[in-house]
Amino acid sequence: MVKTRDFIAIALALVLGTGVRAEAQESLPVRLPLTPATTMPRDGTYIADDRLSFIIDHRGGQTRLRFADNDEVFYLSSEAAPLGGRVLKYDTGALALQVAGWGGVTLYTAEVKNGLPAEYSDVVQNVDPPPVGAKNVKPFAAKLAQELSSRDDFAIGFFADWDGLSRSDDARSLACDAMRNATYALEEQAKTGKRILISDRLHIVKVVAGEKPEALVQGGVLTVTFAPKLGMSGRPSSLVIARALQEAF
Repeated sequence: MVKTRDFIAIALALVLGTGVRAEAQESLPVRLPLTPATTMPRDGTYIADDRLSFIIDHRGGQTRLRFADNDEVFYLSSEAAPLGGRVLKYDTGALALQVAGWGGVTLYTAEVKNGLPAEYSDVVQNVDPPPVGAKNVKPFAAKLAQELSSRDDFAIGFFADWDGLSRSDDARSLACDAMRNATYALEEQAKTGKRILISDRLHIVKVVAGEKPEALVQGGVLTVTFAPKLGMSGRPSSLVIARALQEAF
């Protein structure tokens, strides 16, 4: 039989034990629900070094970059970086943007390999260039050829399946991007010591559909392949095409 004194001791121990458990529970850290990660970098217009303006947006899970002075759209790959940052690269594998965990953006180009801090300037503007209609594909290509002739003295024509492109909006958009990017690549190479070699040996830019985006120079023809299966990023950038020209000449 439990004595009164023993009963009081047991009751007191239970009360104290409950208090200890309550204090322990109250001392546990409160876990807040996780919030979705912020898209990085944020969409908008940026300025680097008070002179380089560029636009960033996201579509289909991909980060897109376009400089204000031309119509080429770069589709960037993205990798995690330390301290919650991101590293974004061109399709050549070269560094394009570095984003700090707090949101700061650094721009990298072929001319600025050490990077330039960029400041957010304005809300996002339209990244996509004006679409090319079904009846305007050949005139679009002819205009690019004329620009190469007048600016750089290149006698280069464009070849593609014009009828097929007129029937497919997606293929036409990719092919026009490929032709535009090839023009930018040729204009950049015209500024180098390879201009005379290219002028003498290259006369056709052939744009075709394939399994993967690539550029190849062979027998006086620059073949630029776009890949409809990969969506709007399925065409080589001017950087990839320029590298093919550099390796060929």
